[in-house]
Amino acid sequence: MNAPRGFSLLEVLAALALLAILLLGVYSGVRSTTLSTSHGSAAIARMDEVRGAREFLRRQLASATALPWKWAGEGIPTVFEGDATHLRFVSTLPGYLGKLGPQVIEVLLVDEAQGHALEAHFAPLPGSRSNVAAGARDLLLARVRSLRVRYAAHGTSAWQEQWAMPMELPGSIEITVVPEEGAPAWPPLVVSPWQDPGAVNVRAATGRLPGTGE
Repeated sequence: MNAPRGFSLLEVLAALALLAILLLGVYSGVRSTTLSTSHGSAAIARMDEVRGAREFLRRQLASATALPWKWAGEGIPTVFEGDATHLRFVSTLPGYLGKLGPQVIEVLLVDEAQGHALEAHFAPLPGSRSNVAAGARDLLLARVRSLRVRYAAHGTSAWQEQWAMPMELPGSIEITVVPEEGAPAWPPLVVSPWQDPGAVNVRAATGRLPGTGE
């Protein structure tokens, strides 16, 4: 009888080569899936950051209050300050942020080691003519290329890049953020403060604050 015949060296090498090709295909598929999942998670996280920043600005600007926090030249009380790259106003923050009472909120673009970032600065509403004290800072959105803010008065549709009526809240505020390349787009955000223009007598409110009489 003939002895059982085993595999030749050439057959073994061919089988190993085929196995290596199969393993390489499996590895490539797993790696591609992992990268896709990682990129998808990063994109979702970035979209959540954009959504969170927009909702914060929408909520705080909508609830802006015409309370004076600074006095300009000739004793003019300021309730809203803004130009093309920053704005400052008074609003009440949600209780979970741990900041009680009206806060002076400033939104602006700041420089970081890796570019620009959109930040919000908070300070308690001053009770006298003293300057607004420096307070906490919160990152709203990283990887920002530029910021553009425009304002419209009540009853008009004409946009301006410098708010020239410090004793009044704007009728509408438009915020456009240009993200860095590859980051999700930021559609222009337009917010109208809820408070009626005549709801607060700004000069009377200023006169009742301690330390404001002259």
